[in-house]
Amino acid sequence: MNYINEFTKFITGQYLTKGVRITAGAILPALILYHYDLLSIGIAMPLGALMVSLTDSPGPIHHRRNGMLVSNILNFVVAIIIGFTRYYPWLLAIELTLLGFFLSFIGIYGARASSIGLIAIIVIVLNIDVHHSQDRVWQDALFMLAGGMWYMLMSLVLYSLRPYLLIQQALGECIIETAEYLQVKSKMYSFNTDPDEIYKEILPLQINIHNQQEQLRELLFKARGFTRESTTKGRILLMMFLDSVDLFEQVMTTQQNYNALRSYFKEGDILEKFRLLIVETAVELDKLGLVIQSGFPPKGNERLSELITETEDYFVAYRESHISPENLEGFISLRHVLNSIKDIAERIKRLRRYSTYSSKVSKEVKPDVVDVEKFVSTQELDPKLLKENLSLQSNIFRHSVRVSICIFAGYAISQLFPFGHSYWILLTIVTILKPAYSLSKSRNVERLLGTIVGVFIGFLILNYVTETYILFIGTIVSMIVGYSFLQIKYFISVIGITLYVLLSFHFLHPVDFRSVSTDRIIDTAIGSAISFIGAFFILPKWEREQVDEYIARLMEANTKYFTTVAKAFYANSLDINEYKITRKEAYVALANLSDAFQRLLSEPSGRNKHPELLHQLVVSNHMLTSHIASLATYAKSLALRYRSDAFKSVAQSIELQMQYALALSQHKKSDLPVLNEQGFARVRDIIQNLRNKRVEELQSGMQESDTRKQFSGFKAISDQFELIQTIISDIINVLKKLII
Repeated sequence: MNYINEFTKFITGQYLTKGVRITAGAILPALILYHYDLLSIGIAMPLGALMVSLTDSPGPIHHRRNGMLVSNILNFVVAIIIGFTRYYPWLLAIELTLLGFFLSFIGIYGARASSIGLIAIIVIVLNIDVHHSQDRVWQDALFMLAGGMWYMLMSLVLYSLRPYLLIQQALGECIIETAEYLQVKSKMYSFNTDPDEIYKEILPLQINIHNQQEQLRELLFKARGFTRESTTKGRILLMMFLDSVDLFEQVMTTQQNYNALRSYFKEGDILEKFRLLIVETAVELDKLGLVIQSGFPPKGNERLSELITETEDYFVAYRESHISPENLEGFISLRHVLNSIKDIAERIKRLRRYSTYSSKVSKEVKPDVVDVEKFVSTQELDPKLLKENLSLQSNIFRHSVRVSICIFAGYAISQLFPFGHSYWILLTIVTILKPAYSLSKSRNVERLLGTIVGVFIGFLILNYVTETYILFIGTIVSMIVGYSFLQIKYFISVIGITLYVLLSFHFLHPVDFRSVSTDRIIDTAIGSAISFIGAFFILPKWEREQVDEYIARLMEANTKYFTTVAKAFYANSLDINEYKITRKEAYVALANLSDAFQRLLSEPSGRNKHPELLHQLVVSNHMLTSHIASLATYAKSLALRYRSDAFKSVAQSIELQMQYALALSQHKKSDLPVLNEQGFARVRDIIQNLRNKRVEELQSGMQESDTRKQFSGFKAISDQFELIQTIISDIINVLKKLII
């Protein structure tokens, strides 16, 4: 691992930027208040800034602004309500239960609404401490509102200064993740690797890439006027994103029948040559992502072009000396892999040119975005959604009930066994509990272990460091670490936040470290225990109960994707807009199923039926989507030349098979359609005739000919149809076993 490279990725990425922004937003008002000796009465101001900052998630600026404004108002209101009722335990218990439910339930309106609700619950929890003076309820609430408005203003000003920063960072990270995806796929060309293990590495990467592409669609397509962006940088960033999506599809088209390739070329080192070429391509892609993310000037590198030339020369020489009727198809597959790598290399060059943000470059290509609203999901604030989700069928409803019951239990325990900072029990509960059991489980463990490690580090620092300025720097660093890793490494985030809390308490009460540390560990342990019991026993929604819906959505999306692409080979030219929409829907559905499967693996084994079949289904669908992507590449470049009625019956037969698989996934009764063997036989006859002609040419010493190109193109298209049909048959067999 290149540690310098990894460090550069982190310090130029969006997560550190957010961590620094959150820290600055909270620390600056605290320093100003401290300077004027007002911190003791205005401590709610930096707290208000911190609370609102945690709702400032990536998205279009008007969404961020509206979200922070709502959060400010909501935090102010609940601070007033709790401030006047915290001395009445019975009333407070009712409020905690009802508000805990409602503020969790608004999560039906999306991730931003969910974070606003969660932060409002945290504000409630922080205000239940009876040590607060009732005379200062309005004052504290106004200070909190002022802090929140200060952060909102700071965030909007920073955006106005660098409006494209987040898009650059997200785009760079997406390309870096794509590079890692390609790097993992290169292992398929090695003889000593297990394809199943490789797919276990690929699936999480595919989920991450999908999430990053969705974030970029939000940032680009929902930003008012962005698709009509008049600035050079805006146009170029839009072109870069569209190209990056096509680039990821091209990476997926490197999918081949790897077992067949290993069989064809078990002797010699041709596959190793291709593996090294793919690795080098991934390295260049990784460098490109870092350039885009960091804003560093791009540096030209001809190493990839040279390696492509070397590999192609080696391939041609190896083919001349080793080609035979038995491995002819293998060389065709390698030729198409080589063409895919060439295409990726050209896209890397183009994206590198874009990253100069030159006005000349922006005028060369105009982004073609049609029906933008179809490429992004919308979330309407419809009150009917609240009523529709008041049911045990709703996962958010179950989660809200779970949160409210656990909050009530945590508050009751804090009243029965009064600890020094018992509200930490409730903080632990609300930050751990998530709608998915798997996420609650992982957060539970990471929260508890992170707290223990953070307390231990804090103990060492406070016992051996006495200089105030060093402790202050440590507070800032730990805060930056805590909020930078919040979304990517929760364990490290908890360590940072725990350390920051302990150091902050040290500045307020220098002699109280041991009691604060003890309270922190005990309260976290109690909160973790309540969260675990709640996640496991209170209306859990197991992934196995929901996975059928994800399977059905993916089968439907892949059917539409395949139908759109396949028509190009026997009917009309590929409709680019329809193709891009169905491609996006297929990738989203694949990522959702993969994500659900990853969550399912973390659930109790007793709740997890047939995980091996589900894994096989996820992998098969990943292969299916990849082969449709390969077919789409041929549809754009070869369909017009090889359009034939022979493909019509083949495509329609596969569509019927896919519709049958969809019916199975929806638990509908349907008869298995008879495979149109005549259609496949007709295509095979065409290929066999071309193959025989090509073998005769090879036997006569003719290496290059029109027949070679025609055979190569027709065979490549036919192979994708054959592989898609085989995979669909496998999916049908797995689905039959799953629904028994």
